[in-house]
Amino acid sequence: MKSSVLNPLDDSLLSNPHHLSSHDFLDLSDQSSLLKVHQATAVVDEQDLRLAFRSKKDFMIGVLWLSACILSSATIGPIVLMIPAKSTYVSISWRNQGSCLILAMWSILSYIRYSRQSDTNKYDLNENRCLTTWEKIKKDFSLRNLMASSFMSLFGCVWGFGLVLGCKYTLTAHADVLYCSTGVFILLIAILTCQYVHQYEVIGYIIYGVGAVIMLSDPLASKIGEEMNKPLGNLIAIIGALGGALYGITSTKIKRDNPQQVALLHIFVGNFLLQITVYPHFEANPLFFSFDPEFGIFGWLSDPWIIFMILCLVCPWTSILSNYALLEAYRYWTLDIVAVFFLTEPYFAEITAILLGQDEIPGFQTFIGIGILSVGILLSINGSKIKALEAINPMKKCQEVDDIELSESI
Repeated sequence: MKSSVLNPLDDSLLSNPHHLSSHDFLDLSDQSSLLKVHQATAVVDEQDLRLAFRSKKDFMIGVLWLSACILSSATIGPIVLMIPAKSTYVSISWRNQGSCLILAMWSILSYIRYSRQSDTNKYDLNENRCLTTWEKIKKDFSLRNLMASSFMSLFGCVWGFGLVLGCKYTLTAHADVLYCSTGVFILLIAILTCQYVHQYEVIGYIIYGVGAVIMLSDPLASKIGEEMNKPLGNLIAIIGALGGALYGITSTKIKRDNPQQVALLHIFVGNFLLQITVYPHFEANPLFFSFDPEFGIFGWLSDPWIIFMILCLVCPWTSILSNYALLEAYRYWTLDIVAVFFLTEPYFAEITAILLGQDEIPGFQTFIGIGILSVGILLSINGSKIKALEAINPMKKCQEVDDIELSESI
């Protein structure tokens, strides 16, 4: 297991694409040299050191990112199904293409802004020197960053595909419950790889599973104006949850040093390449590679109203915000905490689907399942919290002892 000394530079700066002022850099240089002279004795897993546990301000920022991620993700299925395309695969691709355009413009503007900054703000801690704009671009598009984005693109594509297609064939709340069950797969992977798992997490997910079974077996749950295929929709959503678990593991375990908007650009371009390769095999659509406004993969470009809808609503809210907030949440919280809080997303998703007229109000059995789900979620949250605090407390104690030794030596 990879370990590191408790160093304030590790997560908050080296993994943060923001730039430093000259004053900040001098202060951090002093701290870094101090740590080199007298290193802390606490050795912990690098992935357990998350920003949310370091100050109240970081905690609140982490809460905001996590809330933005959950609320925006809850509307992905219902809003994407509102796109006026006759093919769900085409709707997913339109959302992805619009995101690519927005992120490309965002990345270009960020590089223009970078080129106009002073040399002090261009200092790169990893390279230990100032980078020109072209060197910065080459670094952001390095092989390591592209490989990380490729894996995230593959797993993210499976995750999003599972949600949207699951919402098409089954009740939105049911698809979302399975889509958000990434924590179950993360827990299973942790157990199989002999990692520490708190008992409350295990009990919580078992209770969550019981509630999910009760909820999914509700005979009164139905969609409005659409033919349901519950088994198929549930299976697709479960496969999507596995992709989401692997997406989270990949994004937290594989190191990358490019800005979030550039990483997302890589991910969405990869998604688009996967879509044009795989989707034609899922349905017989002779107009797939065309500008047809109903069946063409580029059809959204033929209607100004659809362009406005994609670029101003669908992509910024259900695509860019949800993914950007998720990557930021992974910086502030541990992977299992994000996964547990993500279990609350189906509540907001079902409310959205009912308000948009896509789902009927579910039966009493669904509400019983929701109650049991809530108990499981609370237990899992408590277990993840205890596990995170267990990782932080020994680290703080070792740091206090280390500070006392340092003051005595001075």
